[in-house]
Amino acid sequence: MSIVRKLSLMPLILLLLTLGCSEESAEKEERNAPVSGVITDFVEEKGQVLINNEEDNGVESGPILISLHTNAELIINGKTVSAPLDGTLVGRRAEVWTGPSIAKSFPPQTTALRMIIH
Repeated sequence: MSIVRKLSLMPLILLLLTLGCSEESAEKEERNAPVSGVITDFVEEKGQVLINNEEDNGVESGPILISLHTNAELIINGKTVSAPLDGTLVGRRAEVWTGPSIAKSFPPQTTALRMIIH
């Protein structure tokens, strides 16, 4: 196969790779939230909520402190809001998609990239 023919296939290969990557990122968005449970407390000084994290089968895996990332998406009762976290959320159920890092403290702390409160 000549070099010209090989190079003519390059745009097709790049297109297929791009399509594959976009499908993978869409699948990540639809996955279950890594943190899910009832908000049990609000730490006003840090603007954090404490959530009793539950695993998929409803077993508690322990509390975790969550703060909002500066670009976080906060959805309350199906509406996207720009309000900060506050004490009125205590007792409500939350699903949280977190950033890549979790502080090794007790309870652990992380930031929310997306939070849905029911």
